[in-house]
Amino acid sequence: MGRPAKPASKPGKRAPGSFKAILTRINADGWRALRLLAAEQDTTLNALAVEAFNDLLKKHGKRAAVENPLLD
Repeated sequence: MGRPAKPASKPGKRAPGSFKAILTRINADGWRALRLLAAEQDTTLNALAVEAFNDLLKKHGKRAAVENPLLD
């Protein structure tokens, strides 16, 4: 019995279920500012959020462990 075996995945790839989603609310001015920054940096809001979470972890002496599933 127990858990069913996980299917084999390609090396370096994460299973879709290994990522979690975050929903947050921000004001309209903040939203516009972040959209503009993403456009200026030619990146996505998700990539900006991953960078921000890793910076926060580093600030508190933790290892940067947040990955961007969209870059796989």
